[in-house]
Amino acid sequence: MIAHTDLSTIAFYLPQFHPIRFNDANWGDGFTEWTNVARARPLFPGHFQPKLPGALGFYDLRCPEVMDEQANLARVAGIDAFCFYYYRFGSQRILERPLEQFLAHPEIDISFLYCWANEPWTKAWDGRSDKVLLEQSYDSVAFDGLVQDLTRAIADERYFRIKGRPVFLVYQIEEVPASRDFISKLREAIKKAANEEVSVGAVFSHGYKPEMSEWLDFVVQFPPHRMPRTPGVRALLNADQMNVFDQSRGDYFEPYEAVIDTALKHAKDMPKMALGVTPDWDNSARRPNKAHILVGSKPELFASWVEEAVLRTLENYASGLIPAPVLFVNAWNEWGEGAILEPSLALGSAYLNALSTGIEAGKTRFATLDEPVLLLASDTN
Repeated sequence: MIAHTDLSTIAFYLPQFHPIRFNDANWGDGFTEWTNVARARPLFPGHFQPKLPGALGFYDLRCPEVMDEQANLARVAGIDAFCFYYYRFGSQRILERPLEQFLAHPEIDISFLYCWANEPWTKAWDGRSDKVLLEQSYDSVAFDGLVQDLTRAIADERYFRIKGRPVFLVYQIEEVPASRDFISKLREAIKKAANEEVSVGAVFSHGYKPEMSEWLDFVVQFPPHRMPRTPGVRALLNADQMNVFDQSRGDYFEPYEAVIDTALKHAKDMPKMALGVTPDWDNSARRPNKAHILVGSKPELFASWVEEAVLRTLENYASGLIPAPVLFVNAWNEWGEGAILEPSLALGSAYLNALSTGIEAGKTRFATLDEPVLLLASDTN
């Protein structure tokens, strides 16, 4: 019988559900992620759009009560931490209010960590233009601001840790000039400022190289992105659907089950890779052209994926392939991209329930494996 160990499940969290002046100036007054969500339309028969919120409604993240309710829902479903996207461009922060609000409300009962979304802000995410809205910077001003923000965050007792070390993610490590030196300098600065040894990971990207695992603590799988794509995409639509579909749009379709298979196979090839799962993906709400749409997602398929990912995560940890038993979910609330755990109007809490079911099933399978493996107590938090 294999000794049990705790699994930590972390969900990526988008803070763009409140108006800010920058978005007003570039997208129109009152713009939030809900603007994209509400105007989405189906592209072909059977295409489920718009995807509308359920129990939490069209919430505003300027209200701490919303974040408290999100934390409650997440905990019940087996989520241990939110991975907040953190936006800094030189001396300027964007979408910081929910993160600052979270820090100001210690009663919100869930762990958290930061993922620096360090790519430049452009209009490319809506498929319209590559115009740069905010340039990224890695100068001393940006670095000092990052250190200050991270030092303050990890002082919060809710900050997520692996083996006692606070965890920090970089979204696109290949965008960081001299990234190895930058991360080394960051570790030293945090050690000096907070007397903490920070654990630094990167989200897996096309620019990620296996040798980066020598100086990063781990890498996070991020399906459906940055994995080999499946061929034969157009065959997913039947004749009736193709008759009404505008093929000039350049959209890309992938079968959900194929993404599951690809993700599980792909994870075997990368050292220190924390597995990732996604309930669904459909960014046609954000992108009027060249959308990426998964076809065939169902809560029961998601539950099966989570189950297998949990089992492999615990096996990989037991074998010493990863530093801690951690599973990432893309995402908690990416409504504009269809990656949603939160309750929806159409399906209620089906995906949250599927996550919980999958986690418990994966743990049960691991605990009943024949080959005995000695595991220590949880290394997280």
